[in-house]
Amino acid sequence: MGRYASNQFAVNASSAALGSTHKLNVAVVSTQNEWHGGEEQAALLIDGLNRRGHTCHVMARETSEFANRMQARGVPVMTFRGRGQLPTTMWQMRRRLQLIRPDVIFYNDPHALTYAGMAAWGLSIPLRVASRRVDFPLKVVRRYRRMSDVVVCVSHAVRQVCVDCGLQAADLEVVHDGVDPQRMQGGDRRRGRESLGVADDTTVLLTVAKLTDHKGHRFMMEAMPNIVRDFPRLQWAIAGDGPLHGQLEKQAAALGVTKHVRFLGYRHDVPDLLAAADLMIVPSHMEGLCSSIVDAMLVEVPIVATRAGGIPDLLDRRGIHQPPVGWLVPPRDAEALAKGVRDALRFPHVTARQVAQAEERARREFTAEQMVEQTLHIFRERLARRFVAAAA
Repeated sequence: MGRYASNQFAVNASSAALGSTHKLNVAVVSTQNEWHGGEEQAALLIDGLNRRGHTCHVMARETSEFANRMQARGVPVMTFRGRGQLPTTMWQMRRRLQLIRPDVIFYNDPHALTYAGMAAWGLSIPLRVASRRVDFPLKVVRRYRRMSDVVVCVSHAVRQVCVDCGLQAADLEVVHDGVDPQRMQGGDRRRGRESLGVADDTTVLLTVAKLTDHKGHRFMMEAMPNIVRDFPRLQWAIAGDGPLHGQLEKQAAALGVTKHVRFLGYRHDVPDLLAAADLMIVPSHMEGLCSSIVDAMLVEVPIVATRAGGIPDLLDRRGIHQPPVGWLVPPRDAEALAKGVRDALRFPHVTARQVAQAEERARREFTAEQMVEQTLHIFRERLARRFVAAAA
């Protein structure tokens, strides 16, 4: 990817690559205004690096939830207007980077790569890391080639999309999302069910996702008549909001399942909702990874999900000839979704085995600590490689 900016690179990189005792200086850039999975992962990474004695600096939108939360945690934050596209903002970013002299700059989203990448152009930053969290095709491949040295992909599916778009496999790494197990332990089933207004004998399906097309809500809605025919005391709770809210409400009415569907909007009480749920439903037809699946795995909620994007990384044990740890169905297939839900409810012995295996796997492979350690290893290993290349 990008070439070394100057001979000063070798000095900075050699210091940053000196073994596991050297403490790194990391700049994290986010241009997102709302708080979603990418911001949660960046926050967990910053927390983990700080606990290990490294220094993190944040550059983020002044109105963003990310900036607010990082400032509340005492992380140094430089704020900017908009997505960083104004020339004055890029100049301010550049001045900030010259002041803090990071060993690593971490672009947490594509706009961060574009605008902070331009701001950082020509500076002696030893390692430039781009995060890629969605399995959409890359719009501007050369941006990743020129402005980053490595792309950290959230799943093997995202990595493959990057390869298919023309990035070099050697410039790509896979680090799965991590979840803080303690965050999910406070959920209360009774409190969650009271918030939903459902009886103890009601079967609750839960989906936690923004209401956008690639999340596949319409296919699950299409499946609902077949599901409630066999399970009439069933409710599908949808936590999240987005542009398709009205369209999905109309679809529910047209299918005659309005009384079985609850639109919850954005919720802060996801642990309670998970505790209240009998099944987690993930109907996406495109998905970078889906960290809400890991949430469900950790608290032993059974999962019915599509084989879209990175979802098999979580539920289908790669390289192990054993059944998945959830009910996996093809994407964009309402009939298959309905069958998956019915099977999960009809065969509790299979579902119970999946749940136990999923919980064990999540604690072993998909915690925040695992994510931080893997990311830190990439930082150090890539810095060492670049030092060797620069010194040659």
